[in-house]
Amino acid sequence: MQIKKYSSFLFEKLDFDDIKERLDDSYIDLKSELIEMIEDTLKSTKNSEITMIDLEDFISDYISSGKDANMINNLIEDNEIFNFYLKFQSDIDELLNETKYMEETPKEHNVFSLYDVIIDGTKQSILESLETIQNELFKK
Repeated sequence: MQIKKYSSFLFEKLDFDDIKERLDDSYIDLKSELIEMIEDTLKSTKNSEITMIDLEDFISDYISSGKDANMINNLIEDNEIFNFYLKFQSDIDELLNETKYMEETPKEHNVFSLYDVIIDGTKQSILESLETIQNELFKK
């Protein structure tokens, strides 16, 4: 009875403490901040309570849109993205090194200024983080 097994998941409230327990410790501050920002974004667009399925759908939509998706409140304008980078600089730099992003030239990412390198790299780290969150929370 697969339907019965997952039916409670459909209506499960978004519980930040439960989510943090299910996430791996790597880049936990970065991932936690992204989840909080997504929750705020969902609250601004939805009148009812936010569920885990809402979170899963949002993350899935963001990933399918790619790193140029402008869907998360307070991560839309370049200056917001830059400030996000400054806040999580060490995590973002480490994540980008780990995923080999830094081994590619800016030209390969179609960026031609230092500022744009930071913006593009931060967007890439957000995408990578959301893919990790998706795997840790929803893939079994």
